[in-house]
Amino acid sequence: MLLLPAENAISKTNPPYLTVLLILANIIAFVAFQSNDNQAFADAGDYYVEAELLDTERQAFEKYAQEHRLELYQSIHNNQFLPDEYLIQIILADKHFTHHITTLSSYSLDWRQKRQKVNDTLDETSIYSYAFYPSEPSIFTAFTHMFMHGGIDHLIGNMLFLFLFGFNLELLLGRGKTLSLYIISGLAAVTFFALTTTDKFVPLVGASGAIAGLMGGFCGWYGLRNIRYFYWFFVIFDYIKLPAALVFVYFLAKEYIMSNISDDNVAYMAHFGGLVAGFICALIFKYLLKPQQLAVASSSEPEQERYNPTRAKYEEACLAFQQLDFDKARLLFSQLIEKDPTQIDYYTQLFALEKISPDSHQFETLCNLILLRSLNDDRFSQLAEKVIDEIVANGKGLKRVPADTLIEYATNLVKKGKLHQAKPIINFVAKYYDFNEKTPKLLFKFGLGCEQTGDYHTYKKVFTYLGKKHSGTFIGDEAQKALSKPDA
Repeated sequence: MLLLPAENAISKTNPPYLTVLLILANIIAFVAFQSNDNQAFADAGDYYVEAELLDTERQAFEKYAQEHRLELYQSIHNNQFLPDEYLIQIILADKHFTHHITTLSSYSLDWRQKRQKVNDTLDETSIYSYAFYPSEPSIFTAFTHMFMHGGIDHLIGNMLFLFLFGFNLELLLGRGKTLSLYIISGLAAVTFFALTTTDKFVPLVGASGAIAGLMGGFCGWYGLRNIRYFYWFFVIFDYIKLPAALVFVYFLAKEYIMSNISDDNVAYMAHFGGLVAGFICALIFKYLLKPQQLAVASSSEPEQERYNPTRAKYEEACLAFQQLDFDKARLLFSQLIEKDPTQIDYYTQLFALEKISPDSHQFETLCNLILLRSLNDDRFSQLAEKVIDEIVANGKGLKRVPADTLIEYATNLVKKGKLHQAKPIINFVAKYYDFNEKTPKLLFKFGLGCEQTGDYHTYKKVFTYLGKKHSGTFIGDEAQKALSKPDA
């Protein structure tokens, strides 16, 4: 089952620059250093076959595998129909054997020249240069392996998870701590892989271990709090709220089980190590290294710019939010809104906080306030759209918005020509708030808007409804007159 965080939105005031830079670094590394790997291995393999090196090296590789890679040796001997092409791939991918066989003294000069040509081609690949081999551990490859990938599919999958968990953690921890967690998790992943792998000559590549650290860090930061996740299980998908710590246990169990039952090339125990390291780092950052408030401006700036009490309160509120002190954050953001009701950042942050508890009265009150603000301030339009989406997706839906607010908001959408966005709201209003004296006027304006845009089907449907439901009223009579026109 796939579980992805759906708790936070990308902040426009604090964009995830670090996450984007990490993604770009991985993409650039793949293009710059790995784009020729497939061709290099293909060329080496073709020449290996052409030079008939397998006949010469088969016995030496089997002896080598028996001494150093027992599971591989048993696999080769148990498979009597193993194609030579597959065995050649195994031989060429083994960096240690590639260098080991050249130290043997029983081979001719002609063989050595041919083998050296193969080795020169293989040494140009990123796997030989930047992958981490537990048989030859180094600090350099412990870092570089985090930016190498096994293929374009591997890269795309990793970058998707890096983005989804990266921007969340960057928002919660800040860039410096998120980068530290990412690197520490990657190093922990490669260390755990080296300690647990049964084949020390299989290389490790990919950012998966470091990304697993972001997943563990997200769970560690929220702990036992219920967090909204998007889940996907075969053809079933929806949103669910689960304790973050429980999801962490699920992630660990999944990696451990897969490491025991799967025979693919995925380094599940590297993921396991990254998850644990990220979780621990988040706990340390949360409880031992609490974020400090931003320093005030330097003394060379004017006195009025050195300390801004409003800005300081906003930063204090954001800090409280990051530390999950929601009561304090809610109080401070509410005070800021009361002092400056036109500052959209205050509403955006408070909305991100209140939607954690969508059944609360505070959530309903804030949603109503944002919708009313959007009527006279276009800056709030996008936030108002998010409000509508959020309340539709949770609980009682649009019933949580007062009738007058909903009607005024829909009227404003019609006025702006956003008929497509207004339509579901108007359908709801007509069904539940038809008794409201403002509803017929809203429907009449919506019908006229549909006529102007060429949606005559909806136009006739709305005006027919008004003519029947509100006959004898001015709007009802006008609707009947419009429908009776020859071109209606």
